[in-house]
Amino acid sequence: MSRVILDLSNEKWQCEHIRPGQGVKEEWHKIPCERQGAAFNWNYVKVPGDVYTDLFRVNEIDDPYFGQNSHKAKWVQEQEYWYMCKFNVPEEMKGQQIKILFEGVDYSCQVWFNGHELGSHEGMFSPFTFNITPFVNFSQWNKGSNILLVKLDPPPRNYERVSGMKYNYNGDYHTGLVPFGIWRPIKIVAQDKVQIDNARIESYVNGDDAKVSIDVLVDNIVAQSENLSVNVTIKGKNCDTAPIKINKDLLIRSGENSIVFDFDIKNANLWWPWDMGTPNLHTATIQVLRDGVIIDEIVETFGIRQVQMAMNPGYTPEEAENPWTFVINGKTTYLRAACWGGQPSLYYGYNSTEKYSNLLNMVKEANINHLRIFGWHPPEVPDFYNICDELGITVWTNFTFSTNVIRKELPFKNEMIEACMDIVTERRNHPSAIFWMGGEEVAFTDAHAECGNKKLMALIGKEIKNYTNTPYGLSSPMSNETGIKMGYKPKESQHANEHYYGAGHVFMEDYYTKLDCCIVPELTAASAPNVESLRKFIPENELWPMGMSWAYHWADIDVLKILNVEVFDDMKMGSLEEFVSATQLAHGIILQFALEFFRRRKPYNSGVALCHFITNQPDIKWGLVDYYGVKKDCFDWVKRTYSPLLISLAYKKRRWENEEFNGQIWVVNDLESTHSNVNISYVVKDDKGNIVTEGTKAFDKIEEKSSKEFIDLKFDTPKGKNFTVALKLIGSDKEVLAENEYTLLVGSQEEAKARCKAIRLDADDRAEKMPGFYRYFPELWV
Repeated sequence: MSRVILDLSNEKWQCEHIRPGQGVKEEWHKIPCERQGAAFNWNYVKVPGDVYTDLFRVNEIDDPYFGQNSHKAKWVQEQEYWYMCKFNVPEEMKGQQIKILFEGVDYSCQVWFNGHELGSHEGMFSPFTFNITPFVNFSQWNKGSNILLVKLDPPPRNYERVSGMKYNYNGDYHTGLVPFGIWRPIKIVAQDKVQIDNARIESYVNGDDAKVSIDVLVDNIVAQSENLSVNVTIKGKNCDTAPIKINKDLLIRSGENSIVFDFDIKNANLWWPWDMGTPNLHTATIQVLRDGVIIDEIVETFGIRQVQMAMNPGYTPEEAENPWTFVINGKTTYLRAACWGGQPSLYYGYNSTEKYSNLLNMVKEANINHLRIFGWHPPEVPDFYNICDELGITVWTNFTFSTNVIRKELPFKNEMIEACMDIVTERRNHPSAIFWMGGEEVAFTDAHAECGNKKLMALIGKEIKNYTNTPYGLSSPMSNETGIKMGYKPKESQHANEHYYGAGHVFMEDYYTKLDCCIVPELTAASAPNVESLRKFIPENELWPMGMSWAYHWADIDVLKILNVEVFDDMKMGSLEEFVSATQLAHGIILQFALEFFRRRKPYNSGVALCHFITNQPDIKWGLVDYYGVKKDCFDWVKRTYSPLLISLAYKKRRWENEEFNGQIWVVNDLESTHSNVNISYVVKDDKGNIVTEGTKAFDKIEEKSSKEFIDLKFDTPKGKNFTVALKLIGSDKEVLAENEYTLLVGSQEEAKARCKAIRLDADDRAEKMPGFYRYFPELWV
C-alpha cells in the first residue's frame, strides 16, 4: 500500500491560553479524548493560522491592524496557547508506520498525542515529525478517538537569539507584536517501513537538449536490507513531453539510500521566465515497489532549466569579484524586479491561495519578471512558488538574517545553517527559485563588521552546494561603507534607499545617477494607499488632519511632504484626497526616473528591485499594491517603466528655466527579438497643451537585448509651470511598440533644493528633540 495522508487542516481545532507553565500544572496534556470535559468550551480556531487572528475571530482582542490596537494586544505574547484536535485515523493506515508531520510551527512547541509526550521543537522553518504508531486508536468515534495537543510557547522576544530560524520582527517599522502560531499544515502520514524521503532534481541544458538528474533519497527504517524496485517517470505537466520511465531493481539497505536517475532529453520543453519564453512544467512520479506493488510514491513538479551566473562587464576584479548577471538556459536576463513584501498578511491566518494568485498575477501585469524575498520576511509557502512556477516569475530568496548581529557560538550557527538547508530542501525543485542569499543588511553597521556575520554567510554558501546547484550570494548590500570595511568590493551591490530616507538632503537626479554597481537589490519609494483603504485602518478622527495612527502605520510624514515638494513644488496638503493622490503620483515619478536610469545602464547593471510590490499589513509605505489588494496609481507607472521594450528619456534635472533643455532618448530592449525599420517620435507640449517641438526619426533597427541612446533632444524651455515630453517607438507596420511620457517643471532646481533642505532640517531638529512618532506630533509629548 502506498502512503496515506490525513491533513488535519480539515479537522476541527480548539485553543485556550494560560500563563506559561500553568497548562502542564493543570494537566491539560492529559485531557482525554471525550466529547465533554475540561476543553469543551475552548475557542474554535483554524490551523494553519496564527494566534492573533484566532483571538480576533472570537473577539478576545480588537482588530490588531486598526488604529493603534497592536499596542493593546501585547499581552497576547505573554501567554502559552494549547491547540487541540480530536480526529479519527483511517483504518487503511493499519499495519503502516504512522507519523505526525508538522510542516512549520512558529516558533517553539511541545506535543502530546493520546496522553503521550512526543517531544518539542524550536524553529519556524524546519519541518519535524514524531512516530505515533504505538499510540494510535483506530476506533471510529463520533468527534474522534485520537487527541493531539500542541502547547505553543510565548514567542521569542530577542531576535538575536533566533535569527535564521525566525524572521526579524524588530525594527523601526514594527509594532512590538511578534507573530506566532501553527503557520503550516499538520498531517498524519502512514507509510511502509521503506519510504521516499525527498528528491533533488537538477537540470543541465545544452542548447535545445537537456539532461535531468533526479537524486532520490529512500529511507529504510528497519535493520534488514531488502530487494525492491524504484521507478521514476517524468512527463509534461503543461506541455507535450511524452512520459519517460526508468526502473531500477536495487538492494535497499538499512538507513538512507541515494539513488540517481539520469534522463537525456532531446528538444526539451524548457522552463523559461515569462518574458523569455514559455514556463513549461513537468512532473516526476517516484515510486518504490515490492513485488510489483507500490509501497510509496511522491510526485514532484519541476521545470527543466539551468541557472548560472556571469560577471558583469565593465568592472575590474578590484571593483567586483562576484558574478551578478543571471544566465538562464544559456541566455542572460535582466531582472526587472520587486521586493515581494509578503506574505500577504503578517498574521498567517489571513493568507490564502486566492490572495497569492491575485497578487502574483498583478506582478506579471506590472511587467515584473523577478521577485526578491528579502531577509525581513519569511521564505514563502508552497502556494507562492507553485504560482511563480506557472507564471514564469523568478524568485530570489534570502534567508532570514536581517540587520542584526549574529552570535559567534558554533552550536548556534549549526542550528541556523540546518534551518537554512531545510528551507532549501523544501523549495529547491521549483524552477522559479533561481537564487539563494545569506543575509539582508548584515554588513550594515560597525557592530556587524566585528561579529561573525561575514563568516556565517560564507559557511552557508559552502554548505548549500551539498543541497542544490542553484546559485548563492553572500549578502546584500555588499558595497556600502561597512561592507567595504568587511572586505567586500566597492561596486558589487547597493541598496538605493537614501533618496527616500534622506529626503530633502538629496534630489533623485543627484542620488541615483551616482550609484555605480552591478546590481541594485532594493530601491525605495513610498506613498499612502487610497482613501478607501485608509479608512479601513485609520480611525475617522485621525484621517485628516493626520493623527498618530498615520505614524503608527509607518508613515514617514515629513518624508512624504518633502518628496511632494521635490516632485510638485508643493506639499499638496489641501485635503486628504489631494495629499494621497500626490504621494502616489510622486511615488510613480520617482520610480520612473530611478528604474529607467538603471535599465539604461545594462549590461553593466544586471538588475534592479523596487521595494516593495505588496505590504504585509495596512501601512502608509512602499507597496505598489496595498494590504487590501488595491493598486496605487504608481502601479501603472511601474508597468510602463518595466515594459520589456522601453523608450526612455534621460534628463539631468526636474526643473528647467530660461535655458535649453537637453535630454537623450534611449531604447532598452530586454527581449530576444530585433525590430527593424523603426521610427522614434517625440512631442513636447507646454502646460496649456501647445506644441513646443516635435519630430520623428527613422532608424534601421533596435537590437535584441540592447540599451542604446538614439536621439539627443534639445529645445528651449517653454514658459508656464510645466511641460510634457511624449515618446513613441513605432514599428515597420506602424504599430506602436512602446510609449512613455514625462512631466517636468519650469522653475529653479536650486531654489527647490533649498526649500526641501530647510523642511528637512526642521524635521531633523524635531526628531532630535522628540522620540519616535512624537516628532510628528510634539504636542502629545507631555
